[in-house]
Amino acid sequence: MTKGIILSGGWGTRLRPLTCTVPKTLIPILNKPVVERQMMLLKSAGVEDVVLAVSVMADVLKNYFKDGSKIGLNIIYTEEKHPMGTAGALKLAEPYLKEDNFFMLNGDVILNFDFSEMLKAHEKYGGLGTIASKRLEDPYRYGVLIIDNKSQRIEQFKEKEEYKPVGGEFNPMPINAGVYILEPNIFDYIEPNKKVSIERDVFPKLAEEDQLYNFEITGIWKDVGKPHDLLKGNILYLKDYLKRLGGNKENLIDETLDIEGRALIYPPVAIGKNVTIRKDCILGPNVVIGDNVYIGKGTTIKDSLIYNETYISQNVSLEKTIVSDNCLIKKGVVAQGHDTALIILASYVEVLDHLRLIAPMESSNPLTVCHHEVVKSSLPHYEPEE
Repeated sequence: MTKGIILSGGWGTRLRPLTCTVPKTLIPILNKPVVERQMMLLKSAGVEDVVLAVSVMADVLKNYFKDGSKIGLNIIYTEEKHPMGTAGALKLAEPYLKEDNFFMLNGDVILNFDFSEMLKAHEKYGGLGTIASKRLEDPYRYGVLIIDNKSQRIEQFKEKEEYKPVGGEFNPMPINAGVYILEPNIFDYIEPNKKVSIERDVFPKLAEEDQLYNFEITGIWKDVGKPHDLLKGNILYLKDYLKRLGGNKENLIDETLDIEGRALIYPPVAIGKNVTIRKDCILGPNVVIGDNVYIGKGTTIKDSLIYNETYISQNVSLEKTIVSDNCLIKKGVVAQGHDTALIILASYVEVLDHLRLIAPMESSNPLTVCHHEVVKSSLPHYEPEE
């Protein structure tokens, strides 16, 4: 029976400080870890056994999923003691995957498509590997696939720094979406006890041997690379989730919501379990709120993510902001980011009354506050007008 392996060992440096206390693959997408969302897609395709290849904060991942029984899967762990590359991490799992074909996923992508259709295509092609691709308008950030459109055979696999478009202009191209189906013979291409990249060292060889095929996905796809990708990916997933529910549903609100008086909600908004919202609040558009969150009266939140167990006091304004778990935002605080420079509050941050956290418009880097810090002055330094 087809199994799965998910690579979950990266540091997630571009998402810091969110990933200082939580592995990148446990970052929530619509209030569930991104890797759990992936596991559910594997499960829907009939996969029962999943190898989780861990390294950074391995114990946190193991404690979260344990043996996988709570989500109806059997999870086995392999652990890198030092960086082995994507193929090296795969090689460690050979004893568990050598009997049949298997899915392999990068654990940091947001996606939603039918994995069983990809498996059917792989078995039809008869190659050693099938790569899920997504056609993007801006493929320069990713590995690019050169494909024979008739057979769907991948003629060349080019990593992002290797692809030089004709005339220097990028056109829409299929990129590597980070989901593969591989045959057990793939292990013959991976030297043991050595750092090996499946993208740079293995896939080009398979392409040369006419053993690599393409499966273009039509569902959603987003790389969780930087904070603004994380925000956009959550909203993309929320919109897709609502679409799949049907019935013109505009928001995803748990029935345990405690709402007082008048509040305005502009879709799409997702609200988790046991959330309290006081009167005269304005939420949305493009907001995801986790579980056990309190939002005080007169607060406005738009284009933002609020994680679990956070307390937001009255008359707060949040825009283009990610607030991690267990934060305390006191009354009158204003946090305002912009498209490429969000405001990021890591776990257990406290922001004192009436402070302003404003991302400079000229900046492309997020304005961040590390975990367990108390913000006692406005950021950047703010002088109120007289």
